[in-house]
Amino acid sequence: MDLRVQLKVCEGCGCLWYRAQNKGSVYCQRCETKLQDFPTPETRKLRGRPRRKILGRVWAVATEGGVQ
Repeated sequence: MDLRVQLKVCEGCGCLWYRAQNKGSVYCQRCETKLQDFPTPETRKLRGRPRRKILGRVWAVATEGGVQ
């Protein structure tokens, strides 16, 4: 069985390391464990001013002779 690896540079610390060709990580094992403590982008709260809630528009229809 052949194992294909790539020589990669870690984007966290700059060290050289081997990764399996089909894996997609850009960090070495040491940086991966450090980054697990940080929140994922999906779980972070949105920063800045809260957005206004858009209410649905209600159109009133007037009838002749007033409301019955």
